[in-house]
Amino acid sequence: MKKKLYITLVVILCSFSSIIGLAFAKGSIKIVVNDQIITSDVAPQMVNNRVMVPISVISKALGTNVNWDQKNQTITINNNNRSNQNDIWNQELELISSSWAGVKNLIGTYMIGFDERDDKLIKSVTVEGFDMIPIGGMYPAIIDYTIVDAQHIENSLKVRVRVILSEDELKGQIWDFVITKGKIESMRMVQHFDVDQYTVFPGLRYTN
Repeated sequence: MKKKLYITLVVILCSFSSIIGLAFAKGSIKIVVNDQIITSDVAPQMVNNRVMVPISVISKALGTNVNWDQKNQTITINNNNRSNQNDIWNQELELISSSWAGVKNLIGTYMIGFDERDDKLIKSVTVEGFDMIPIGGMYPAIIDYTIVDAQHIENSLKVRVRVILSEDELKGQIWDFVITKGKIESMRMVQHFDVDQYTVFPGLRYTN
């Protein structure tokens, strides 16, 4: 009986020691980024001699964006440095600067028309019969978008755009535009991805 009691007491003491150690670790570990102390809703912890901190807290402090892809079980962290983008379609484009400016402006005009629910503006940059015109109802606001790649397909140009939207909460989508003879022929949403927070630029950040 005494042996069982002794073992029980040891287990309890060990448990309390772990709790106290963890509490002490939580109270003593500070996160400092660029000489600024960062607060976190989840306290850092020492686990197996490694300090565990929430990745979103560090990313926010560094001005990067964290995305969670539920389908592929993948966390992506981007620092908005476009030179680090992947070449999705692995194709070298031969476009003069004025041609690319025209493509970029077409997509920019569509984005404005989408946000403003301006069907006339959208029709001005799309082919007849284009079917992706928002009409009535509630649509998410486009916080930001980035052209991430483009490729030639027959006599058209396919352009992939990464879009960050907000409707009650942040969400991300990938849109593919097909542009033919100076007009948007089609636009299709091809992928969703989760967005925990998004930094448009230092000083303007959105979080869920």
